[in-house]
Amino acid sequence: MKAIFGKMSDGKLSDPDNKKAEEKDMRYLKQPRGPGKSWVFKMDTPPELVGLPNPWDGKPFRKAITRGLGTRRLTEARKLRDIVLGDIRRLQDGLREDEAFTLASALEWREMVKEARQEAIEDGDPFNVGLELILNDKLEVAERNKAASPEKLKRFARVAQGTGFPLAHAHTQYVEARREGNPYGYAALKKTTVMNLDTAIKHLRAFLNDEDKTACLEDVTPDDARRFRDVYLPSVRNNRSPSGLSAKTIEKNITLIKQLWVWALESGLVRSNIANPWEFTKGLRRTKNRGDQKREDYQPSEFAALLMATERGSKEGDLIRLAIATGCRADEIATIATDQAREDGSGFYISEGKTKNALRFIPTVGEAQTLLKARISEHGASGRVFPEWPIRPASGKAASVSQWFTRFRRKTLGKDTDGRLALHSTRHTWRTVARRAGVNEATINDLGGWSGTRTSSAVYDHGLLEEQLVEAQWQVWGRLKQDGYLEGF
Repeated sequence: MKAIFGKMSDGKLSDPDNKKAEEKDMRYLKQPRGPGKSWVFKMDTPPELVGLPNPWDGKPFRKAITRGLGTRRLTEARKLRDIVLGDIRRLQDGLREDEAFTLASALEWREMVKEARQEAIEDGDPFNVGLELILNDKLEVAERNKAASPEKLKRFARVAQGTGFPLAHAHTQYVEARREGNPYGYAALKKTTVMNLDTAIKHLRAFLNDEDKTACLEDVTPDDARRFRDVYLPSVRNNRSPSGLSAKTIEKNITLIKQLWVWALESGLVRSNIANPWEFTKGLRRTKNRGDQKREDYQPSEFAALLMATERGSKEGDLIRLAIATGCRADEIATIATDQAREDGSGFYISEGKTKNALRFIPTVGEAQTLLKARISEHGASGRVFPEWPIRPASGKAASVSQWFTRFRRKTLGKDTDGRLALHSTRHTWRTVARRAGVNEATINDLGGWSGTRTSSAVYDHGLLEEQLVEAQWQVWGRLKQDGYLEGF
């Protein structure tokens, strides 16, 4: 009898079949904090679910599924366990085979494989990593069943096995590494540069057919880079470029992507023996597609016509008046904060710009000072000198300024000025007049924020005194008035 029956805790006898049934009914149930404490569900994650978001908190499944059941009663724990198992089975049944090969899943596998390799090394058997065998089986079954394309499986395997670094991941980390105040000493990327990089990476991922974001930096060969530059980008058409991207835009895209690769190589994300595919050998000189027409300065009569077609005190009229009087970029003026401007209207500070030279003090003189003072008095409480111009949060720029001016210029001066005159021509007109007024080149650069020619003494030069800048601005103002640019100011 003793060989067949065992004694249970309540004194009753139980046959082996009943004992097996009871042990089976305890599957996936644990009491990690000891007897009498809450039950916990725990099981190894089915391979096809690893990396996918679970239905309870949206976080990716790791190699084990653990979920507190919130009860100390075994009967309740068993019922809750069965509910969780049902959820997992439904996830498996409803899962499309190719959904198991996402970037999130690949990254989750990557971390688990890394941990498993470390454990194997510590156990003294570095070549016996069971989790890698499971991953290989998963990929072989997927390839046999044609669950995903061979290219997709290849990219997934690279990320999961740690032999490739995903482009989408590198993009995010690169932008973070070059944020304002980064600890690496990298020059911070401007908002517009980040937006342009986003566009460039979007084009590259489209070229690589990277819908799942599993394409790796290692996937891009020099031949791929050349075809992307010479074939794919010129064929990209949109509303702004109906004939395809210009050579200048293509060059900008390539430069931005190249810098990401430079950072990845420097940071060790890509093996050092891999060359940067965006380092092209020097070939024929490429045009910038600037067109036959060349931007010109405004003639006095043309700018006077623009002034007389606007009202002093309006957001449009005040903007172009300050633009011609200071030589600032229109976007710099439209985004001036109240605390950047002097209350008496004698000038304002540019705290952020296209280059480090853009950071400067701009004195305003004559009627321009009166105009600025009136604006500060009327709108200063809003926190901005030109609150009527909306700022786009993504770029920090007043994008509508340029759109308005194009329509306004065509209406006032005619469509034949397209390609010859633009809003930015105001800045170049100011510079031309400054030279005619006898202001020296270095002072023009200080006032306008241009870098200018570097000299051996430049590193020791800390700029002009404020009264010297004011004096130079008066010279420019006088010449603008003398030449007729300010008629209708």
